[in-house]
Amino acid sequence: METRLSHFTTFRLGGPCRELIAVADAAAAMDVVRTWNAAGKPWRVMGGGSNLLVADSGIPESVLRIAAETPDCRLDATGLLEVSAASPLDAVAAFAAECGQGGLGFASGIPGTVGGGLCGNAGAFGRQLGDVLDRVEILTPAGELRQLPRAAVEFGYRSSALPRMGDVVVRAWFRTEAGDRAALRAEREEIRALRREKHPDWRVEPTAGSFFKNLPPANPGEPRRAAGRFLEQAGAKTMREGGAYVFAKHANIVIAGPGATARDVVALTTRMAAAVRERFGIALEPEVRHWPNLTFMG
Repeated sequence: METRLSHFTTFRLGGPCRELIAVADAAAAMDVVRTWNAAGKPWRVMGGGSNLLVADSGIPESVLRIAAETPDCRLDATGLLEVSAASPLDAVAAFAAECGQGGLGFASGIPGTVGGGLCGNAGAFGRQLGDVLDRVEILTPAGELRQLPRAAVEFGYRSSALPRMGDVVVRAWFRTEAGDRAALRAEREEIRALRREKHPDWRVEPTAGSFFKNLPPANPGEPRRAAGRFLEQAGAKTMREGGAYVFAKHANIVIAGPGATARDVVALTTRMAAAVRERFGIALEPEVRHWPNLTFMG
């Protein structure tokens, strides 16, 4: 039975897939993948759908959705935090803070799941998941479970080798450090307040967050240059295509307003990137994944 993927992305956009099965643990994921492989069914995997733009026409594959409403976390005596890939990333950050363990506070308020976050090396405030990962358990495209050390994941800025290899994250272990619970709670609330101030609530205004990756530093040792600053100077905040428009408080965030389509988002973001290229000679790269590879003329 076809399922519309608009029900499972924070953009609330996207046409049907062949079939969607949601799981929350490694055993269930392995069963589904092996069944689909045996039947010769092509498939894709998604997490919380917070960094994904799906074509209006949908995709021909089946979709394995690894996501849960509540986190599955265990902390050992050494400070190693074991979590399921289906766990909401923000809930994992909250769990760590409540346990008095630091290291994951930067992930507070980031939507999506641990699995999706690791595939894209999600991060904020100069830190990313790859910085604190110890190891990860993956399901190979053939349906076999394996554990990989951090080095094998090949983390980069908002990237990892996992999507390229076709591996499905099912569990992860993060290194944390003992800290003051009250201070960690305060840090988390401060980060969440900053995000509320600058970012829309995707539950109210459909979005995938920052659309373009930030740019490399101008000089070694300096922070990355915010794509939003270049977009704002290029006039992106006034841009609109169909039902899609740029968020008033952040030039690197696109909102899918009433009646918006994925085609509108592609047209808008292409226009945004073209404005930056024309004014600054800089090519922006999308951070949001496209299913399938929607035409993007950056």
